[in-house]
Amino acid sequence: MKKSIFHSPHSIVHRESGFTLVEAMVALVILTTALGPMLYLANSAVNSAYLIRDNMIGSGLAQEGVEVVRSIRDANWLNGSAFDAGLSDGTYRIEWNSSSLLTLAGNPPLKLDNGLYSYNLGSTTKFSRSIAVTKVNAGQLRVVSTVSWELRGGSTKTIQAESHLFNWK
Repeated sequence: MKKSIFHSPHSIVHRESGFTLVEAMVALVILTTALGPMLYLANSAVNSAYLIRDNMIGSGLAQEGVEVVRSIRDANWLNGSAFDAGLSDGTYRIEWNSSSLLTLAGNPPLKLDNGLYSYNLGSTTKFSRSIAVTKVNAGQLRVVSTVSWELRGGSTKTIQAESHLFNWK
């Protein structure tokens, strides 16, 4: 029986098990090249989700501001008052359960307590809201609700909702 020199314990070529430094470096480069873009995409997706969430909250708060002013107008009708009683020209703050407009007073950030945004209770949020009321004519009010907050880069994002309220039942 012939013995091969390739399987002999005394052969010239000995293979050591394990990785060489070059193999490890090549594997690291391939891994980094493959994982880098995936991590970047994951980070971008998370940032986009936060931006979308903040836009949804801002839009809801802006619309809520207009709806509260509409509710004040409707309450004026039910009480037999003029439709624009307490809704004079100016810029104001408002809360979800307001029965009147509040002075702006520096427009502090809203606070969040049990899912409700207000100025009194809860943890401070990044959102500020102002309501601008303008009398267009004797039977029409223009209401602009503006919500703003600071983005990660330091720039300010603003969302507005506008409605025209009429003296019409």
